[in-house]
Amino acid sequence: MSHWKQLNTRAQRNTKRLQETVPDTMSAFKKLQNAAYKTGVLDEKTKEFIALTYAVADKCEGCIGNHVNKLVKLGATREEIAELAGVAIVMGGGPGSVYGGKALEAYDEAVGGDME
Repeated sequence: MSHWKQLNTRAQRNTKRLQETVPDTMSAFKKLQNAAYKTGVLDEKTKEFIALTYAVADKCEGCIGNHVNKLVKLGATREEIAELAGVAIVMGGGPGSVYGGKALEAYDEAVGGDME
């Protein structure tokens, strides 16, 4: 199993643990997610780009994997992820450049490529 797939699987298991342990909190969080990602003035893809930018700037690998997978399904390109990483570098400084590269690595893996 690849790094990003393992990371996503582990994050999903950990989320399930929380759902089982604090179901009211996680249910409320899910409602918040659904409301925030619901298409309005901004479409789902735009909202996922925003979320991925924050994930890179905040250095959340689980978030990177999750949002990259969603963006792949929404038709995002590698070039879009690269430009997004550029914005995240501005927002996150030097660490953003490392995690921006991780977003591209996750994208390459999600579409079956390997840019080692």
